[in-house]
Amino acid sequence: MKLWRVIAGVLAAGFVAAGVTPAWACACGGYLPDGQSKARVYGENALVQYAGGTEQITLSMSVRGASKKAAWIMPVPSAAKVDLGDDDYLFYRLNQLTAPKRVVKKTYWPFRDLGIGRGPGDAAGAPAPGAGVSVKEQMTLGPFAITRLGGSSGTAVTDWLRTNGYVVPSTLAANLTPYLAEKWEIVAVKLAPKQAGENLSGATPPLRLTFASDRIVYPMRLSKGATTTQTVTVYVAAEHRVDATRTPDADVTPELLFAGRVDTDMLPKPTDFLTAYTATYREPGKITDDFTFAQAANDDEYQRITYVTENDGFWSTVAVLLVLVLLLGGGVFVLVRRRAAAGARK
Repeated sequence: MKLWRVIAGVLAAGFVAAGVTPAWACACGGYLPDGQSKARVYGENALVQYAGGTEQITLSMSVRGASKKAAWIMPVPSAAKVDLGDDDYLFYRLNQLTAPKRVVKKTYWPFRDLGIGRGPGDAAGAPAPGAGVSVKEQMTLGPFAITRLGGSSGTAVTDWLRTNGYVVPSTLAANLTPYLAEKWEIVAVKLAPKQAGENLSGATPPLRLTFASDRIVYPMRLSKGATTTQTVTVYVAAEHRVDATRTPDADVTPELLFAGRVDTDMLPKPTDFLTAYTATYREPGKITDDFTFAQAANDDEYQRITYVTENDGFWSTVAVLLVLVLLLGGGVFVLVRRRAAAGARK
């Protein structure tokens, strides 16, 4: 089923190198470039589909800079099936689908670009293995070498990662610990360029993870170690509209971008109700929780509106100008006659 490919999915960041500060993007996982890299992940999009107790997340990293090899990790609440996505334009199409509705206001005023007469509503808006580690599965998918891990502690898992050639940020063990305490699984992925000597840059190939879950969850707690502002956009495809019941940072309220039932092959029934939220985290260190979503009280639809003022053609503008000229000319004529009459009376 052609459903989940990422053109601009941006998930998971962090890196450690000699003298380089770890930086984790707001995401479910952590991007770990090679020790000589100065690559950064600069944002994030994710599509989450949920129905009948099964959740599917599609993700990809968009990297600014370059890395000769890299890896990333992601926690999931249960054993995950991992495969490659197959839709080249998924996030581009989702962005178009949830974009503000364009409402055109006609005007005959020739100077509309100066903003004259524009009301406050014109801008936008409308009524968000070593000891303690178990290797569950290893596989190769395209450029990815994937390992599913279980662990007794964050330290045990990071020791295994380090032993097996992963670059491990100093904050990773502590950030993994809450997930492992809840018996979550860790998906560790190595990736490398197709050709020797090439650099990884831009969008990586997408991965799709499918797992059982009793709730809609988008893991975010690994993002606590980020050092730069991050923006995340989460598209949730489910049977009904969803509300964000828990958020990564209680002080940051996600913005609702779109809510509505859509007719597209990207989101087949019953997961054809799409709800999209975005949030920007300027202090990622305050992230302490995951995103969780639950069915909303109703399926009210929502779409942002952008008002655009357009002139109603060249001749209408000419007509307005002629009217203005006639009015001004008439005013001058009346003024001249009044002055002439006043002079005659003297």
